[in-house]
Amino acid sequence: MTDHLPLTYEVTTSAQLNELAAATAQVMLHPDEVKPLDIEVAGSCPACHGATVHLEPVEFVRAANPGGELDIEVICACAFPHENTPSGRTGCGRSWRLIVEWDGE
Repeated sequence: MTDHLPLTYEVTTSAQLNELAAATAQVMLHPDEVKPLDIEVAGSCPACHGATVHLEPVEFVRAANPGGELDIEVICACAFPHENTPSGRTGCGRSWRLIVEWDGE
């Protein structure tokens, strides 16, 4: 595992962050892959390498997207300090997108 990088807080995203996260993120569907209520995305932030976890509710999407696919924006929420982090925020501010698919009904 790579050591944490003390990046200055910055709200930004890039295609490179999306690609890195897609290769390393651990995605779990709760309670199962047929009718998930939540999607948990865990792993290292592709920018600062801090451990982060994101929980995305699925239920509100089911009616609008019965195909079992959701485009999720994950924002770094690591516990490491980052210079210029706004009050009440955590992480380095970087975000990335993952498309999560599941079996559905």
